[in-house]
Amino acid sequence: MKDDNAPLSCFGIKPGTKIIVHGIKPTPEQIKDMTTNGDPEEYALILRITNSLQKSRDFVAEHQSKYEEEVQAYLASKPAPFVMSAMPPARKKLHDYHGMLSELLLQALLALDGVTCKPDFEVARVKRREAVKETQRLLDEMDAIHARVKESDRLARL
Repeated sequence: MKDDNAPLSCFGIKPGTKIIVHGIKPTPEQIKDMTTNGDPEEYALILRITNSLQKSRDFVAEHQSKYEEEVQAYLASKPAPFVMSAMPPARKKLHDYHGMLSELLLQALLALDGVTCKPDFEVARVKRREAVKETQRLLDEMDAIHARVKESDRLARL
């Protein structure tokens, strides 16, 4: 099949999907350089994986420092013990912030899990594996920050 006539479904695009075209169409040489064997379907998967990972990176870059600052301020305030049903506003804000960060990263992991690479799409498979590892690492970082808050709460109850 000629590249120009490939059906959209081979790029993972489902019926009813809105498509926005940005940039310049890659040349067959560019596709060949980025894929195992020049298959445009593998190229589309690589773009999908790369875009998903970049979205996660951008989101964490935008929010991580603010989240860490708020955690530091909370920990410095020497919070008093509380019961979960009466969580103080500052603690609830951290709880909700962690929930938002975790949810987005979990959704990114699910999106990457939904990428099915054919066995001969070696480059796409490697990119997917790397993206899953990095997204999981970002999630682990957010969880480690949140663990400091939980440990502070536990120590306050002692």
